[in-house]
Amino acid sequence: MKSLFTPSDSDNIVASLNRSQAVIEFKPDGTIITANDNFLKAVGYSLEEIEGRHHAMFVADGEADSEEYAQFWKALASGKYQSAEYKRFGKNGTEISIQATYNPVLDAAGKTYKVIKFATDISARKLQAADYQCQLEAISKSQAVIQFELDGTIISANKNFLDALGYSLDEIKGQHHRIFVD
Repeated sequence: MKSLFTPSDSDNIVASLNRSQAVIEFKPDGTIITANDNFLKAVGYSLEEIEGRHHAMFVADGEADSEEYAQFWKALASGKYQSAEYKRFGKNGTEISIQATYNPVLDAAGKTYKVIKFATDISARKLQAADYQCQLEAISKSQAVIQFELDGTIISANKNFLDALGYSLDEIKGQHHRIFVD
């Protein structure tokens, strides 16, 4: 397989990632080696406060002792990357939502010698989504709401709408809006 990058690109690529991502490096067992400024800013720690400690310092109480967490690090050590949205905790217990990939770095023999995590803090986006959800729920509690496909086919309706018109959802779902007009 042909590489996407030339050897001379390597330093520029690393610099680019360090500008845009929160990056932290671990030993295969989860011990922190180093982290960039973006990561340190996101969690509120200095490098001196986290260097040499275990990744477990960023997870919820009890999670670090779970079988799932042990399997997470076992998979990374065996060379399998992990990618998802994660809930983590910064200094003073501040909750942080991140979108991250944990990437095993392999030596010439194919053995993991470190793990690099690239992350983006999505806390603000998650809070905004939760706020929107609360607003939608409030509207649904106080208003009659019906949802349509673009062609006018009924997808769903809330209890207020159904009660106001005397229908059940089964009676109107999949029907066209025209059932409500002459």
